[in-house]
Amino acid sequence: MEYLGSSLGFGLPVGACSSAASCPAGTYSVTGYSITLADSWRVNGIFNYPSVLDVVITHQQPSIFARMLGFSTLTSAASARATIPGPQFNGAAYAVAAVGGDAMINGGGAAFQTVTGPVYAYGSFGANNAPHSTGVPSQQTNYDGTTCPGNIPNRLDNGGGGNSLDYHTTDSNGMPQNTNIAPPNNYDNASPVAPNVTFTSAAMAKDGQGRWMPGIYNGFAPSGGVMNGGVYKIINASSVALGNVTNTVHMPSGVSDPAGAVAIVLDGTDGGLDISQAVLNGLDDLNPPSYSGPRDPMGTHNFVIWGSGSNPFTAGVTIGPHAGTDMSGIIYLPKSPYVSDGNSSPQFTGSVFVQSMTVRGGGNGQQVFKWVCGLNAVAGQPYDGGLIR
Repeated sequence: MEYLGSSLGFGLPVGACSSAASCPAGTYSVTGYSITLADSWRVNGIFNYPSVLDVVITHQQPSIFARMLGFSTLTSAASARATIPGPQFNGAAYAVAAVGGDAMINGGGAAFQTVTGPVYAYGSFGANNAPHSTGVPSQQTNYDGTTCPGNIPNRLDNGGGGNSLDYHTTDSNGMPQNTNIAPPNNYDNASPVAPNVTFTSAAMAKDGQGRWMPGIYNGFAPSGGVMNGGVYKIINASSVALGNVTNTVHMPSGVSDPAGAVAIVLDGTDGGLDISQAVLNGLDDLNPPSYSGPRDPMGTHNFVIWGSGSNPFTAGVTIGPHAGTDMSGIIYLPKSPYVSDGNSSPQFTGSVFVQSMTVRGGGNGQQVFKWVCGLNAVAGQPYDGGLIR
C-alpha cells in the first residue's frame, strides 16, 4: 500500500489502514483506486498462520475510444501473491487439555497422575479426593526431568470458575490458576495429510517385509507389528484397536524421530480407539525456528494422533488395565472422551487434547503426562518467501 501510494499519488486510508503494521484484510478505497488485501492459508498449512498475502488493485478511469461504444469508463486491475519465508509453527500450549469437561482421577487404590507441563480443564483438574492429588511441578519440566529454559512457570487454565478437584505442586511452590479461559482449538484445521493411496485389506497395506505402509486405510486399521514412518488416515473402521504396534524406526519418548515418525488421522466414520499397548512416536521436528535444514520430514507436523476438522472423531479413547501405552507427540482428539483403567500406567510425552479425561478408581496405576519444552506443530515450507504470483 505504501509503495503504491508513492507511485500512484495517494495516501493510506485514514483510520482503516494507518501503517504497515496496522493494515487488516479488507477492501480500501483511495482516490481512483480500490485495493483488496486478503490473508489466506497455504494448503495443509498450520491453522490461522497468515503465510500468504493476496493483493488486488482495481482502477477506474475515463475511456477514450470506448466512449464511442457507450462505455464512459474502463476498469483495469492487477493482482499479486506473496509469502513469508520459513516453516509454520503453532505452539502446543498444554501438556494436558480437557477441552469440554474435567480432567479427573477417581479415588480408590493408589492410582495417581503426574503432569509436568501446563494444564487446561474446561471443568476441573485433579483427583476427587486428596490422597490421589495430581502432582504438577511449579515450573515447566522437559520429558527428561530437566527444567525448561527460562524457568517458565506452569499454570492451570480453567474454562469456568474455580477448580473443584485436588492437585498439588510437587515442589510446594504453587502455580498460577486462570479462570474463564476459552477452550483451545488451534489445531482444528492442522491435519497431517496421508499419501493418496487407499488400502482395503491388511495384505494390501503391508510392504514386502510385513511392515504397515502410510496411506488411507478404508474399513480397518493397522494393528500390531511395525509402522513405516509417515501419515496414516483411518476411515470407516468400526473400531481402531492398534494392539502392540510401534514405529519401524522408534526413538525414545520425547526424542525426535525424523526417519520413522508416525501420525494417525481419524474422523467421524471411525469407532472407538484403543491404544492400551501402542508404542508410537510422532515427533519428527523439534528443531528451533532458526534451523535451516529440512523441516517436518515425515509430514506428521509432530502429531501422533489427530481427529478434528469438519467430521471429527467422536468415539472414545480407551486405556485398558495393565497398559503399556507410550505415545510421543501431539494427540488432538477434542471431541473424544478419554477413559483409563486405574490399574494401567500409560505414558504420554508431548501434548494430549481430549474432550474429557477420566481415570477410573480402584487401581494402582501411574498416569504420566510429560511435557516437551517449546513443543510446536511444525509444517515445513519449500519456498524462501517473497513474490510468487
